[in-house]
Amino acid sequence: MSTLIRFAHLSDWHATTLRGAGSAAWRGKRLSGWASWYFSRRHHHASAVLEAAIRDVRAQAFDRILVTGDLTHISLPAEFEAARRQLEQLGPPEQVFLIPGNHDCYVEVDPAQGWDRWAPYLRGQASAALRALDVELAEAVVDPRDGRAPRHADYPTLRVFGRVALIGLCSVIPTPVFRAGGLLGSEQLARLRRLLIRAEALGLCRVVMIHHPVHPHGEPPRRALWDADALRALLAETGAELVLHGHKHRRRVHLLEGPRRPIPAIGVPSTSSADPRPDRPAQYHLFSVRDAPEGGFVIETSVRGYDANAGAFVALSDRLV
Repeated sequence: MSTLIRFAHLSDWHATTLRGAGSAAWRGKRLSGWASWYFSRRHHHASAVLEAAIRDVRAQAFDRILVTGDLTHISLPAEFEAARRQLEQLGPPEQVFLIPGNHDCYVEVDPAQGWDRWAPYLRGQASAALRALDVELAEAVVDPRDGRAPRHADYPTLRVFGRVALIGLCSVIPTPVFRAGGLLGSEQLARLRRLLIRAEALGLCRVVMIHHPVHPHGEPPRRALWDADALRALLAETGAELVLHGHKHRRRVHLLEGPRRPIPAIGVPSTSSADPRPDRPAQYHLFSVRDAPEGGFVIETSVRGYDANAGAFVALSDRLV
């Protein structure tokens, strides 16, 4: 059977620099983030690795490219601008679908200096286009106005590619120092429930994107999704075909409870990792979705990882599920 969609999943590339950040990096929570970057992160993320990933992703000619956040370190305006240029190198907004990570919401930022620079990549489909597909589906999402990026209250975001629904969640909020947890909130969860139910009724393959891990015990409390129990309960009721996340900088594969079959929840390592530790290679994941003969969908997976000797990403033999 023909493939419905081929897409790549990237995350957590943190490939901006804080050099020359000035006094803005020395106030409030940003000070601890700057220290983390100076003593650790700047050695573990390399723009050259990200550039190699972008070249490789473009060469694969994917239908869509999904990015689950943390493009920045401490949400400085210069970082948002640098990441905007990286997104443009990756692909056009129609092809690249982005959700934010906690580092992209490190502190409160003027939207014009922050997420709005990424607005075309963060937005879902316009409500008019969704209504042409299905009125109930359109009513389950909020259409950002005036060309701005969606805010937390606007999520979930939704893009439909053929018979595949790509659903973006926002789990990130500004948090106190030394905390990196997230929260979806009851209103976003209620909209997600309606969206998942309607998408299934329309025969769509539902791919859910979130920055924080969803499975139990995935993170210590200070870094966890604080309403993960509610999200897991919702997914156990409504189902989904796939959940993708970042945040851990490691590959993670778990099965969540679904109404009829388990739901794969897959976390991808950092796309720009230069960390020499064997469990933190730079990778991105590939997915192909096609119809299953018995109904439902088959999702095939593979991995591409960075080869330092070649200075390029290469195919790995690993399969995710």
